Amino acid sequence: MRGFVRLASLAVVATYALIILGGLVRTAGAGLACPDWPLCHGRLIPPLDPLVLIEWSHRFVASIVGLLTLAVGFAAWRLRRAGQPGFVGLSALALVLVVIQIGLGGLTVRHELTAWLIVAHLGTAMAFFATLIIIGVIAVTPTPAELVPSGVETRARGGAGQAAPRRHDSFRALAVLTLAATYGLVLIGGYVSASGAGLACPDWPLCYGQLLPSLTGGVGAHLLHRFAAALAGALIIVTAAAAYRTQARRPQLQAASAIAVGLLILQIILGALNIEYRLADAVTIAHLATAAALFATLVVLTVLVYRLPESEAYRSHDAGWPGRPRVLDYVALTKPRIIILLLVTAFASMLIAAPGRVSPWLILFTLAANAINQLLERDIDALMSRTRRRPIPSGRVTPPYALAFAVLLGTVAFVEMAVLVNLLAALLSLAALLFYVFVYTVWLKRSTPQNIVIGGAAGAVPPLVGWAAATGHVNLTAMLLFVIVFLWTPPHFWALALFRRDDYARAHVPMLPVVAGEDETRRQIVIYSIVLVFFTLLLYPVARMGLLYLLSAGALGGAFVGLAIRLWRQRTPTAAIRVFGYSILYLGLLFAAMVADRLLQA
Repeated sequence: MRGFVRLASLAVVATYALIILGGLVRTAGAGLACPDWPLCHGRLIPPLDPLVLIEWSHRFVASIVGLLTLAVGFAAWRLRRAGQPGFVGLSALALVLVVIQIGLGGLTVRHELTAWLIVAHLGTAMAFFATLIIIGVIAVTPTPAELVPSGVETRARGGAGQAAPRRHDSFRALAVLTLAATYGLVLIGGYVSASGAGLACPDWPLCYGQLLPSLTGGVGAHLLHRFAAALAGALIIVTAAAAYRTQARRPQLQAASAIAVGLLILQIILGALNIEYRLADAVTIAHLATAAALFATLVVLTVLVYRLPESEAYRSHDAGWPGRPRVLDYVALTKPRIIILLLVTAFASMLIAAPGRVSPWLILFTLAANAINQLLERDIDALMSRTRRRPIPSGRVTPPYALAFAVLLGTVAFVEMAVLVNLLAALLSLAALLFYVFVYTVWLKRSTPQNIVIGGAAGAVPPLVGWAAATGHVNLTAMLLFVIVFLWTPPHFWALALFRRDDYARAHVPMLPVVAGEDETRRQIVIYSIVLVFFTLLLYPVARMGLLYLLSAGALGGAFVGLAIRLWRQRTPTAAIRVFGYSILYLGLLFAAMVADRLLQA
């Protein structure tokens, strides 16, 4: 089942990326950049034109989504043979929607982006997105019958051991109504965009200074979108309020509704910015991305309402659920000590590239990634002495609240960075978050001793983000900064893993010292340290660093290699923790030397 959950989650993420790419195709005017279908200009690999590549990327990701859907269907069929038939129908529906979507994609190109075909294309995409989310939520939540304690008498007709029948549930009806209203809002928004009515009302929140102006041109469609947004927003707020009432005191419902309200606020802000910035590409894409995230959240909420047993969904306030966590527990959830080092690398990268400042939205991305990491690793953290006091394994923060906190941080970060900095910096940050969560935390950390080598790419992204934020592009120097942090991560973390080897062995995490042995780990630390120092010295000719940086990098790197060799010879826990501690100081001082050198050259 765990493999099925991972596969379904990957399909959901890929579909979300596909929806955002579809928005990029629309805003960039690349919808007809490939005039034929399924090929592009009669070729499998298209010409290297920016608009063509955008449209081709959308088609390429769509093909990946199709393959993932087939994989989900095959996995559901295997689960059915193993006695778990509940996913076959939904997986078949997902496959049908994929086929319809492929057909609509071809018709959209052949009929040159007819507005109603675009709306149908978007509507099918959102229905497919919802189907995958439903599969994922059902896979990770038990049925009400599974949660009935053995030996507990129920008043169900048919005797003990059966779940009690549900009474009339107004909250379920409200959740379904809110979801339907939001789905309609997305479709109306798609029509407004496709018909060119996005600026039919040049001001906000009024239209030509009036609440009800003359409905000429695209004004009618535009106003319909605004009124639909007001209706959906009111329903979301009412749903959230109902989730916090005494009769519906369930943390999963509260967390989902809290995320929905946060995304609603972002959507309102982006709607106003769309008018203010005259449908700027970054704002429009962020608007679509937030709408899709809001819709997905409401799908999760609705499924949970049906999945949770009545005894849990209607638990009273004093039924034993712990009180709200303290603010400091949320701060601890974000691993604040790690944040400082990542921001140093981003800040230095910006100063090397061009004068500027670190965007606060980069901080939020990092906070969100760390919170999701702790949420997914709570079972491992509970087994390790170093981490068992963290907020989730200690019980001070419950998983639903942690998820709501992390999702809101990540969404706010992406939207605001895309609007206030630039889209490239936002996409790089989002890619790092997704890589850290799904590639490193979910997949690599529990499956291979090379987890920290490959997963270290996520922690090496901040210099790229800083460079992109300052210049709007990434060049060779930025890539070299990325490589430096990437090479620094294994010796830094393996030194800690040597010191905490028993912890990782107890938690069955295949860190290098556990799988390959301590001697091999020490040897790898020496090798990586030497290669790291070599690449730091390359900055002198590549980035035209001065003598101050060259001398600093040489001295700091020499000390690093010296400590690594001492660890290889002494083979003691003290030597390991000495390398770990110095590695933190080393990276901070190395990037500080870059900044000082650049300031002296200015």
